[in-house]
Amino acid sequence: MNILFLHGMASSHESPIAASIRKHIPDATVWAPDLSVNPAVAFPQIDEFLATHDVDVIVGHSLGGFMAQKYRGRRKVLINPSLGMTYMYLFQGDNHYKEQRNDGNQIWHIDKSMCQTYKEMEHKQYDNLTEEELRLTVGVFGKSDIMTRLSAHRFAKHYSNRVFMPGGHYPTDDVVRDFVVPAILSL
Repeated sequence: MNILFLHGMASSHESPIAASIRKHIPDATVWAPDLSVNPAVAFPQIDEFLATHDVDVIVGHSLGGFMAQKYRGRRKVLINPSLGMTYMYLFQGDNHYKEQRNDGNQIWHIDKSMCQTYKEMEHKQYDNLTEEELRLTVGVFGKSDIMTRLSAHRFAKHYSNRVFMPGGHYPTDDVVRDFVVPAILSL
């Protein structure tokens, strides 16, 4: 099984969630490329990756979950996806990545125009949902996630495959093993 992991806003290829997926599905190939926070850069990065790699499942966490949700016709697991992107306005300016990135860049920047782009994408994120799409998408939500607490409700209005896991926004290794991995394998 080939898995493309799309990390969250302040993360990188070193995401502990990607490492846990690798650990608990040892026969899988798990790619976790460093993605830009800027959607004008990130989506072409993802598109190019999907065009050049045989990906069976896309797994996205937080902002990566929002991005993964956009890929119609693909099997995907969304972990605490940030489906309400208007919060991006809170991060305007320079911010620091939590993990080391391959390019050595440790600062990401959000400006008003990027926030507006995300807001427009948010309003179109449920367009073109089909019955097949509903079967291809599983949402995994932390019961105590305060960062994306409204996303589970938004998700339930459009999708039917929803799982609740203990904990908050960043699942522990045991929670990945017990909730995320079964969601991946269910697809």
